Amino acid sequence: MAAETLLLLVLTIVTIATVAHLLFWRWWLHAPGGEDETVEAVAADGWRLALGRRRPRGAPRITPVLLVHGVAMNRQALDFGVERWSLSAALSAGGLDCFALDLRGHGGSRRRPAGAEATWTLDHYLSLDVPAALEAIERATGQRRVFFVGHSQGALLGLAAAQRYPDRIAGVVALAPPVRMPVAVKLRLLPQLARWRLFRPLSALVAPLSGWWQPPGAGLALQLGNMERPVYRRMLMNGMEELQPGVVDHFRLLALEQRLGSYDGSEDWREGLARCRQPALFVAAPCDGLAPRSGVEEAHARWGGEKTLLLAGPGVGHGDLLLGKQAPTELFPVVRDWITARSPLR
Repeated sequence: MAAETLLLLVLTIVTIATVAHLLFWRWWLHAPGGEDETVEAVAADGWRLALGRRRPRGAPRITPVLLVHGVAMNRQALDFGVERWSLSAALSAGGLDCFALDLRGHGGSRRRPAGAEATWTLDHYLSLDVPAALEAIERATGQRRVFFVGHSQGALLGLAAAQRYPDRIAGVVALAPPVRMPVAVKLRLLPQLARWRLFRPLSALVAPLSGWWQPPGAGLALQLGNMERPVYRRMLMNGMEELQPGVVDHFRLLALEQRLGSYDGSEDWREGLARCRQPALFVAAPCDGLAPRSGVEEAHARWGGEKTLLLAGPGVGHGDLLLGKQAPTELFPVVRDWITARSPLR
């Protein structure tokens, strides 16, 4: 009996200490976004999606910008709470009206409506979330067309959206799109992490002590040496989300079958690239293990419209392409200038 009491006491102390640890560091590392307002978009199945809007800071341009994040992240990937590393802030400084989207189940779009499906795939994002965001932006700005800026999964959605909604997408900036995922990416552990729903709390738990070392294999997704430690810790605390089981299954299927398209195979997004006529900027990172340079170059070669290919600097990987040391000075100005050159002044 005494042993059971001692065990219960130890478990209670550990639980209290863990909760206190999380609460303190969530407060200490909190990095709220700097958007001017939050715009709500309602998908056809009832999901209410959040769009963080930054109004133009410079001479205003006509065409607004939709920014879409990658897997297991939220809109802070593209509108980070540390202003220097916010792509949305850099674009708004160039006169662009920017809307950073939280896809369903992420950030400000976490609450699932009654009756909506509990799991979803990339197809749900493309057929439900993207149209809802486009409609919300049109209501807010009066503009039907947007420049679609996406990173990783978001870049893939941008390339597919340009095919499905050609009259709504004025151009695409595809930052490290995983057009052809390497077979070496087994994705065996990710389905389990998605079902256990531990990705987000574990990221928050390790955030305070992170930045000195990363486990083997993590270099596929991020080059730690290219990250400022304060930015890395705040990314883990503020920008990470749960892995979505259906989305992980969709990516796993595409990796195993070496194809690119809808879950059921009815749409081939790789073949559809040649039909696109919008301008597109493709960005590859030399140390990217999830969206290898060869795959990005293939997408660039297949694209049917005006196209530009940019290779990031040495040592840049997948996640740090957006939040790494070089991003504010080497990537953000290129993206801003590329879009503003194609969006006339209002």
